[in-house]
Amino acid sequence: MCLIWGLTWFFLKYSLVEMPLFAGLSIRFLSAGIIFLSIHLIRKKKILVSRKMLLIYLQYGLINFSLCYFLTYWGAKYVFSNLGAILWSLLPLFVAGMAHFCIPDDRLNLRKALGMLIGLFGAILLLTQGENLGEGEVTLGLLAILLSVFLAAWPNVYLKMQNEKVDSYHLNGFGMSFAGLVFSVFYFFYERGQTIPLDFNNVGAVFFLTVPGTVLTWGIYIWLFNYLPVTQISYTAFYPPIVASLVGWLFLGESLPFIAIVGSAMIIAGGYLVVSKKRPKKALN
Repeated sequence: MCLIWGLTWFFLKYSLVEMPLFAGLSIRFLSAGIIFLSIHLIRKKKILVSRKMLLIYLQYGLINFSLCYFLTYWGAKYVFSNLGAILWSLLPLFVAGMAHFCIPDDRLNLRKALGMLIGLFGAILLLTQGENLGEGEVTLGLLAILLSVFLAAWPNVYLKMQNEKVDSYHLNGFGMSFAGLVFSVFYFFYERGQTIPLDFNNVGAVFFLTVPGTVLTWGIYIWLFNYLPVTQISYTAFYPPIVASLVGWLFLGESLPFIAIVGSAMIIAGGYLVVSKKRPKKALN
C-alpha cells in the first residue's frame, strides 16, 4: 500500500501535464467508485446504514475524496511530486491534535507535543523555500496541499469516535462515486471543450491512479480501521515520501535544497514521535 501511494505522486505529476484537472479527478473517482460498488454487490453483503454511518460516508465523500483531492491535485501542479508526499506525512500530527480533544483514550503527551512542534516547524521551513520547490504558484501550491492534509485528518478521527465497524467496499464505493459526480459537474462547467488526452501514457497514468492508487490502497486503508488504532494506521504516512523522493529524483529530475531536506526530515521525524510509543524498560535480572 505504501509503495503504491509513493508511486502515485509520479503518475499524478505526469497526468497533470495534459489531463484537465477535474476530468482526471472525475474519471479516477467514478471508475474507482464503480469498482468498489461492483465488488460490494458481488459479495452480496447486506449493510445497514445508520445515521452515524451516513455522516461518516458524507464526510469521506465531501472532505477526503472531494475537497482534499482537489486541493492536492491543484497544489501538485506547481510543486515537486516528492513534496506532496512529504507534506502528507503531516497527517499523523493533525490526527493526533484532533484526537486529543475528541477521543478520551488518545491524549497528547510531551512526546507527541514535541513531535507536533518539530513537524510543524519543518513545514514552515519548506514554505520559506517555495521558489526553489517547483514552478509557478509554488507557495500557494504548498499551502493548498497543507490545507488538504489538515482537512483529511478529521474524517479519520470522526470514524474512530463513532466506534463503528465499516465495510471498506461500501464506504469507498459510495464516497468515491459521490466525489466523482461532484468533479464531473465541475468538469462540465469549467473544463468542457478541453481535450482529454487518450494516448497510452496518459491513459496508463490514470489507470494506475485509479486501480492500484485508489481501489487497492483505499480498500486496505479503510479496512485497517477495523483492526488497528488510528495512530498506528498513521505510520503509513512515513513510507510514501521515501518512494516519491526516489522516483522524483530518478525520473523527474527533482532535487531539494538543503533547507528543504532539513524541513522534510523534521516533518517525518515529528510524525514518527507522534505515533511511536515509548518502549518500556526491561527489568534487570
